[in-house]
Amino acid sequence: MKKTKVTAREMLGEFHGIRPEIVSHRVWEVPANILVVHLPEVRNALSGRQGFKRVSAVCNCYLPQSLWPLLHNQPRSWKSYSRDVLKEALVELDLPWDKVAVLSTGVNMEELAWAEEASDGLWLLALVTAGVKTNALRIGKDRASDIEQKGKFKQIGTINIIVLTSASLGQAALAASFITITEAKVIALEELDIRSSYSPEWPATGTGTDQIVVVSGTGDRCAYVGGHSKLGELMARAVTRATTSAIKKRLEVSD
Repeated sequence: MKKTKVTAREMLGEFHGIRPEIVSHRVWEVPANILVVHLPEVRNALSGRQGFKRVSAVCNCYLPQSLWPLLHNQPRSWKSYSRDVLKEALVELDLPWDKVAVLSTGVNMEELAWAEEASDGLWLLALVTAGVKTNALRIGKDRASDIEQKGKFKQIGTINIIVLTSASLGQAALAASFITITEAKVIALEELDIRSSYSPEWPATGTGTDQIVVVSGTGDRCAYVGGHSKLGELMARAVTRATTSAIKKRLEVSD
């Protein structure tokens, strides 16, 4: 019988009623942790993994390297593991399963970075984990590496970006946010001169498994999130800063 146990909780602070914490746990006898971003109320969100949904929290799960062969090669094991992790964490945190957006990564949540930008009552918070050492690529130039083939996966890194804002965003603005966030992520990679893991002569634009979750706020409605809008400017600056810091933290640990 595989046992799940929460072993510690560390609250990272409070930002405009948003409370991120790192929950350490032991699932399948392997210690790991998970970032849980608690929201003050249920909000609209768009996830690159789960689509549009109403959420009361966003989670980023650390998958230890010792579990990679099992989880990547057996999708049923991955689903079972994630269910066990979230079931234990969500029960203890009193969060409903269907109101949580979930990401996963091989990066320990101790390497999380975040950045906040604000202007005239408008604010934006970005939380990022970034693993680029083994899976960075220049999209469209590097050949696809068959990450998933017949249900089996290769060992990979990823950049996970969670963005929260005071602005009320409709579905179109949530979707458009992915463009601004991606452009800002590329700026961080360029400024740090991160190269493709497959073709080092090329600058990387990301990894092959990057994920984004954007959470709407409850303030003034904003329809535009591109570079000409103040929200787009704040979003890009926060994402670039947080991604830069997350990459630096990860590279320091990996070296």
